[in-house]
Amino acid sequence: MSFQRPFEFGVVAEADCTAEEWLEVVRRCDALGYDVLLVSDHVHHRLAPFPALAAAAVVSDRLRFGTYVLNNDLRNPALVVQEFRTVHELSSGRVLLGVGAGWYRGDYASTGIRRESGAVRLERLERVVVEYGQALPGTPLLLGGSRPRTLSLAARAADVVSILPGLGPDGPRGRQDLLPEATDRRVALVRDAASAAGREPVLNHLVWECFVSPRPGPIVEALARAAGCELGELDDVPCFLVGTREQLVERLLAHRERWGFSFVTVPASAMEAFAAVAEALRGR
Repeated sequence: MSFQRPFEFGVVAEADCTAEEWLEVVRRCDALGYDVLLVSDHVHHRLAPFPALAAAAVVSDRLRFGTYVLNNDLRNPALVVQEFRTVHELSSGRVLLGVGAGWYRGDYASTGIRRESGAVRLERLERVVVEYGQALPGTPLLLGGSRPRTLSLAARAADVVSILPGLGPDGPRGRQDLLPEATDRRVALVRDAASAAGREPVLNHLVWECFVSPRPGPIVEALARAAGCELGELDDVPCFLVGTREQLVERLLAHRERWGFSFVTVPASAMEAFAAVAEALRGR
């Protein structure tokens, strides 16, 4: 697996906003030079993923679009295929499909759908990945996770693999799942499974919290307390990026060298500040 893919940069947005606010997110993402705009999927959000992406595809003729990620338990695969094809048509093919087994307790409570065990949810995801491959040939697929079986599936089936800290039904499991050693193990598993399958997926550096600041000290302290980490540990926690522009450029280069992460996605709340970091790394 190559460790030196050129960087690509994306924004993960929660479309929990008005139509005009959403379209402004699309315009700013485009104007700031990002490559991809992904939309998350939660029942309580004001805008649903596929209609939001359909509108975005009309606003921008350059950005690629996708879901991060659809909860497989909440949707009929045949209807997902229909809606995905609509966005594919409207965007002239600039779209990828991100799908997951589902995790957030609130989505199940809101829909009345039973939240089964992780093993059952993953079995459902394995089946639907085959269906999407048959119905949407050539479609870039994004899968992610933290558990070995999920990551093995992603390595064998996905074009983009997002390696996550462990998530329980309400959020991250704890400090041990955030530390870089946990990412080492997960990346090694993906490399081995992908190599055995003769594949080389892109690895996604998913950033949950991103702050570009000339004085990052107080932010680092607050995040470390919230995550239960020591101050010195936070720099190497992949899902947190806090520092000056220069520090984050060097940190992302180091993360790519260590883990192979080349597709970096940040939350929409950080896209303005992070744009300078992305610009410094573009083409490298």
